[in-house]
Amino acid sequence: MTLLMIFSVLLTGRISDWDHFTHFGGVSEILVEDSHFIGATSGGVIFGTLGADTVFWDSTWTCPGELSLSDVRCLARDEPGNLWIGTNGGGIDVQLSSGGFQHYGQLEGLPISLKITCIFPDTTIWVGTSEGLCSKDLGYFNVWTIFSTGGGLPSDIINCIAPVDSGLIVGTSSGIVMLRKDHYPGSSSSWLSFPSASEIGALDLLVTGDTVWAASPTGLHFMTAGQEWQIDETYPGNYPVSLSYNEGELAVGGQGDVCIFDGSIWRRGTYGLVGQMIQDICWLSTDSLIIAQVSGFSENRASGNGVAIGILDSWYNTRPAGILSNDLLAVDIDSREDIWVTSNHRGAGVLSQYGWTEFGSQLPSRHQLFACLADHSGGVFLAPWHYGVTWLDWNGTPQRDDDVLINWNIENSGLLNNQIRSAAISSSGEVWFAQEPYWGTPSEPSGVVRLSWTPGEETTTSWKTFDPSNGLPSGYVRDIASTPSSSIAWIGTELGLVEGNILTGQVLYSAGTQQGLPSADVQSIALSRNGDLYVGTTAGLVMLKSGEETFMDVEGVSGNINMLCFDNLSCLWAGSSDGFYRIYPDGTVEEYNTLNSPLQSLAVRNAVCDADNGLLYLVTDHGLWRLHLEQGMAGNIETATVYPNPFVPGAGEVLGIAGLTNTTLDFHLFDLRGELVYESLSQNRDMFSWDGYDISGEPVASGTYIVRISQDGESRFFKLAIVR
Repeated sequence: MTLLMIFSVLLTGRISDWDHFTHFGGVSEILVEDSHFIGATSGGVIFGTLGADTVFWDSTWTCPGELSLSDVRCLARDEPGNLWIGTNGGGIDVQLSSGGFQHYGQLEGLPISLKITCIFPDTTIWVGTSEGLCSKDLGYFNVWTIFSTGGGLPSDIINCIAPVDSGLIVGTSSGIVMLRKDHYPGSSSSWLSFPSASEIGALDLLVTGDTVWAASPTGLHFMTAGQEWQIDETYPGNYPVSLSYNEGELAVGGQGDVCIFDGSIWRRGTYGLVGQMIQDICWLSTDSLIIAQVSGFSENRASGNGVAIGILDSWYNTRPAGILSNDLLAVDIDSREDIWVTSNHRGAGVLSQYGWTEFGSQLPSRHQLFACLADHSGGVFLAPWHYGVTWLDWNGTPQRDDDVLINWNIENSGLLNNQIRSAAISSSGEVWFAQEPYWGTPSEPSGVVRLSWTPGEETTTSWKTFDPSNGLPSGYVRDIASTPSSSIAWIGTELGLVEGNILTGQVLYSAGTQQGLPSADVQSIALSRNGDLYVGTTAGLVMLKSGEETFMDVEGVSGNINMLCFDNLSCLWAGSSDGFYRIYPDGTVEEYNTLNSPLQSLAVRNAVCDADNGLLYLVTDHGLWRLHLEQGMAGNIETATVYPNPFVPGAGEVLGIAGLTNTTLDFHLFDLRGELVYESLSQNRDMFSWDGYDISGEPVASGTYIVRISQDGESRFFKLAIVR
């Protein structure tokens, strides 16, 4: 069997495929069946075969693919052999023992959020959710809440379920109760409350003989038959989360530790578990455990060290190979065409011909790398929040001994502070950094910094700054866009937009709501090929035509516009709190959301386009996506084309060429009588643009024209529609 890490689906429209790169290290629950292992992770379900001290990974299920959602939280096998899979927002998927899958969602009675926390298959299928306890009856789920149980349930957030001879013990966020055996859940008299457990927010329950154990944020609790709940004051661990029992020994997984109780003394181990929450724990033998780990720093269990086999201070960590985290922040493509991503709490990674290579310990910090920027030399700038910026040249090899790293901060550079929000690079290689003050020290210097240097030669660095003393409306700089001039950039702040010259300190243009910004809080900026500026704000998207001073609304796009990116055919992609949009040069808007695309949330945080190959990379809170767009920029004369087609020059757009190499070409435009209308000789693909005026300087009329593109002695003809 092979491990499949990339999953594709075919959708209607102009995106032919969506490839998903997901992280399987945030493990919530494990299921051991003889020598076979199944894990529920935030990237999907993982399958392996247990060895003496490791797991041999076999295959994975994720979304798109077998699952309705990749973020899996719980697993259960029922008596007929069906595998129940609970997701965090996608409901339940069941792999049927007879073959195929069955899905349960809102139509089958599950609550609206579809967040499944636990599953217990018995004569009745019991399911814990964030909105109540569900019971399956004749293919449909009934939902039992505080209201529908007459107060029998103390909370609608159900974390765990455990059967006992007298009924079903249910752990909620506000206490532990028991549903009496064979009683109707809709009657308050069917529920037995435990006053001594009213403050126990149970995360896991375990029954051993006549004792019930409960792991909770307040500690490890237990109740023996006929007694009240009490806390185990001798438990030495921290924040117990998971429980397992085997031959007289109780194992407890907590925050950064595992503890074992043999009935008289506790033993505690922490080595190798720092920063990890032990979400599930299971005995493999009398002297071996397997644990499920999630990074304590990650949101929604987006990352972790996978599973570990061992005992106390001896662990072997393993997870399927892949991306470093699902909680990603930034992405860029370097000159080798390798894909760089940064994460919220697990450093940076690069996807190359060698697969994924991670960078964590090499950086001054693994946390909150908001900015990632590849330069023209093969190096990449990585900016951990509070630690300035690191320039890294990994030389395109998985070996670490040839890496070159340079770290800059306020102590050894011209940076205004150590917080970099985003970065941009000019065509001549100058690097611009957008900086923000830390909320704890709001008065510290902040603004924009430009670095000029010969990459890799630290002695050549020259730093220039542009801050509120130069006219910035705020030192909280959200985004920056370079212009064809090495000294001028567009700067977006929380209080408005400016175009500034960093060498002279001049503000060339400034804008706020009076100039048409829907909000002064600018979140993202993008500059088109023809000089039009698009500005995303907390209240929508606007465009400033080149040479004008008043913004126009971009219709069909709403919400907080946190990300903007142009693709290979001059289409603008916008990430928003309301959707993910593609805006074509003619104004057509396509919206992608969780209903019409494989995206599992609208948290698209950053994007970059591989123009030569027609690929768009997105980083999200659920991993990396690669979108296959229309024809890429590279190719040969057989694949040459022009864009946009139809061409609307009156809208300010310029015509471009795609589908062939970036070397010298000739462009000729003829009318249908064969008369030459326009020509451009000996230009490269990336330098070519046409504004819709003929060889006499007059605007070309609407109609159909013939284009001839010539390169390396070969030509291609096709039609172009011009609309005015």
